[in-house]
Amino acid sequence: MGNARIFRRIILGCVASCALTGGALVLDARAQSGSPSVTTPLTDVMGVRTSASPLRPGDTSRPIFNTAEPSYARGDEATRHANTVVAEVDGRTITLGEVGDEISRMPSSIAAMPFEALFLSVVDQLTRREGLAIRAQQLGLEQDPVIRRRMKAAADMVLGNEMLRRDITASITEQMLRDRYERDFAGRPGPEEVRARVIMVPTEAEAAALIAELKAGADFASLARRVSKDTTAKVGGDLGYMRQVDLNPEVGALAFSLPVGQINALPLRRAGSWFIVKVEDRRKQPTPSFHAMRKQIMDGMVRENVPATVAGLLAHVTVRKYDMNGNEERLMNAAVE
Repeated sequence: MGNARIFRRIILGCVASCALTGGALVLDARAQSGSPSVTTPLTDVMGVRTSASPLRPGDTSRPIFNTAEPSYARGDEATRHANTVVAEVDGRTITLGEVGDEISRMPSSIAAMPFEALFLSVVDQLTRREGLAIRAQQLGLEQDPVIRRRMKAAADMVLGNEMLRRDITASITEQMLRDRYERDFAGRPGPEEVRARVIMVPTEAEAAALIAELKAGADFASLARRVSKDTTAKVGGDLGYMRQVDLNPEVGALAFSLPVGQINALPLRRAGSWFIVKVEDRRKQPTPSFHAMRKQIMDGMVRENVPATVAGLLAHVTVRKYDMNGNEERLMNAAVE
């Protein structure tokens, strides 16, 4: 088994066992966007740098979880792998678990990218973030009242999400998940997927010139490797097979409207960049298995139970509300009137 597969197994184990199930949808539904860049060659991480980690994975010849009858429970093995050090910034460590957490918060369209590119780009992103945090602390920014308020809000969000996750998932049995699968997925065809390639450039003029080159017979993958600013550039812009819901709305609508082998006639603008999209293939997925849909089913059931769970949990705390001037009595009188 190659090193890339080993690291993929560890990361996915961390995501499956450590990540907040549906957390981003429980208290904060804002979509996350942005694609980190890839700057480090794969051989560096898979070769020299892994040997420098004091907490390297042990025996990875077998899956962390039992794939025949998975229990989906985190054990000591998963915890130990999550503590594997993958980078250091001024002596502060970045672990494989932190990488898994970051991947779990990404939109599925980014998380579905080739693993090698994703792992390296996330490590780069985390090292940059840690470096900025170190510099901010050196400047004493954490003492700023506004910053302290925002840090408290972020910590409260994490705690609240975890409270909801634990409370709700404890009441969802495996049989309930299987019943929902039988109701919503069993016997039904899977979604349509397209295999697409993209080129991302900063200006419309550059995108238009590339479209002209492609129409003249230039190879899409070669151009993507040479000029694309997207994280898929190293693999010729290949996004792999994607469902429309896994892509951002603009790119998804375009990709699913194009015939196989065609590119968009005009550059597509999104988030300050310009895109060229080519559809390589289309396919219809067979009925997905229960294990393939388990997380999606769990996420849906968690979301369904959030309002009632929040109401039940808040019944155990004392809440007093005030108007914008801090007057409780005036707010209460206004509510009565």
